[in-house]
Amino acid sequence: MSKSAIIPFVISGLLVAILTPLLMSTEYGPVAWWNAAGSELRWQAAIGSAAALFAALGLVVTATAARRAEAGLGQPAGGLSLPRLLFAPRRIVEARSPEEVIATLEGMVGLAPVKREVNALIARLELEQRRRAEGLPVSAISQHMIFTGPPGVGKTEVARAIGEIFRALNVLRRGHLVEVDRAGLVAGYVGQTAAKTLEKCQEALDGVLFIDEAYTLAGGAGGDFGKEAIDTLLKFMEDNRDRIIVIVAGYTNDMRRFIDTNPGLAGRFTKTIEFPPYKPKELCEILRRMAARQQFALPEGFEAALTPWLAQRSRSDDWSNAREMRTLLEKAREAQAARVALEGGDMRRLEIVDLLFAIGEDA
Repeated sequence: MSKSAIIPFVISGLLVAILTPLLMSTEYGPVAWWNAAGSELRWQAAIGSAAALFAALGLVVTATAARRAEAGLGQPAGGLSLPRLLFAPRRIVEARSPEEVIATLEGMVGLAPVKREVNALIARLELEQRRRAEGLPVSAISQHMIFTGPPGVGKTEVARAIGEIFRALNVLRRGHLVEVDRAGLVAGYVGQTAAKTLEKCQEALDGVLFIDEAYTLAGGAGGDFGKEAIDTLLKFMEDNRDRIIVIVAGYTNDMRRFIDTNPGLAGRFTKTIEFPPYKPKELCEILRRMAARQQFALPEGFEAALTPWLAQRSRSDDWSNAREMRTLLEKAREAQAARVALEGGDMRRLEIVDLLFAIGEDA
């Protein structure tokens, strides 16, 4: 047991040892007072104790209601405790408007086809709202989606933005994102997978369930367990069709095969958004923004030094786009640290030699 876990037990034991004789003593303390008090004082004390108990219960109920209200507003779960309720002001994060969300998306590097699809989605949802407000019929359309494309192209970020959009347009009550993969849904024994999948579905209720590399649920080793997860997911989607949006993601060809494995998938996932790989120019801009967020400046002309390497490496099967830029930046920082330690220099600036070291080339 850790030291932090032992200390509360020791303190509790000491308090009990000190206070128990005082409280139970017939010569002094509460018992002595009770024996000496008249019936009127005893009655008043009983009323006061009952009032204190009801007040404490009221605070607990209020805290519980506030916690649930926070969940409805998309606040982090478990963020409210009784002491914070009594003494700390709450900071409620306001829901962003669809325009604010799309502005964030527009600020992302590249992804022009994705941005067009999301804009079209917003336009359709807003039109449905207007028709509903005027009493016109609105036909039900499946909101579940397929994101296809290589890794590291912003699929998770776009899924989170879509959750915000659906919340802002009152399609979803919370719009939060729950991200899982096969390991988060499939267990090691038949019968356990359904419970594990259902737990994640419940967590995503009133929000978005994002399943990365969803194609791994179909076929291959442990395929029966994956089928159990798919069947459980489809039933939950049907039973809660207005309270959850499911987005499945993966490589284009793998996702086509995944959808074909079960007729229920094809009927529910009717919209596909294709994420293109980043071009070398876009990757250079992503690297520049990553460096700026860490307060590092890149040298002029770094694009020319990196473009040939990016063009060659991006053809590899294991290329992961923006994630590669994060790794490159980490290696460049290591090279810069070693260089500055030996030669001195501006610790906020990366040089071409640092970037070339990061990609495995000599200056």
